[in-house]
Amino acid sequence: MRRVALVFALLLVAGPARATGAAIRWNTCEGPSNRNFACDRSTGSEVLVGSFQSPATIDLGGVEVYLRVTSSEGAVPSWWHMWAAGDCRRNSSSLSVDVSGETECQDPWLGQATGLYAPHSIDSRGLDLRMVIAVPQQAIQTITPEQSYAAFRLTINHARSNGAAACAGCDKPACIVIERMVLATPQKRDVELTTGISGLGGFGNIATWQGGTSTCGTGAPKTSTWGALKRRYQ
Repeated sequence: MRRVALVFALLLVAGPARATGAAIRWNTCEGPSNRNFACDRSTGSEVLVGSFQSPATIDLGGVEVYLRVTSSEGAVPSWWHMWAAGDCRRNSSSLSVDVSGETECQDPWLGQATGLYAPHSIDSRGLDLRMVIAVPQQAIQTITPEQSYAAFRLTINHARSNGAAACAGCDKPACIVIERMVLATPQKRDVELTTGISGLGGFGNIATWQGGTSTCGTGAPKTSTWGALKRRYQ
């Protein structure tokens, strides 16, 4: 009986935080997972909304987000190259951390966050993007489990090029995956989210473009092993 009691006591000891999940959807926190666009105009834009649920009550000081864009046809088309110098559609996207207008999830920033984002790497099958969002010390909020919180809004405009030649691939299926989201705390007890929020239809951490297929990531919650992810983001 003493051994059973000891085992039960060990089970009650708090272990590593288990991720509830990250999510990315079009237009709103609980919007559609897929967006189809006729690619027939250069005006207007699309918006990807990132959100999360924490597995524990924490003081949230900021968030790191690792996005990966992949294509069903191998290399990511030039239409998605919009972040680095020389990209076909450079400056065709913008990051906003003003999520006060979201009604399907809570605003953890209270309008006081700042955010940066940049391309991190590119390989033959995907393009990686990293975001860093933070609030000043006095604006840190306590967030709770089972509550959805908005993290960012990524706007992608319909501009066909950054110069004279049109950028190819707008009509090609693609996937945008949150491979990793880190909830940062002032106590350095960061929480890593590597799976999608359930209940959103499909994988919560994957949004698709033009009906992206399983060959560009919709068939699995992550597009590579955790070890490969760590090596890629070092």
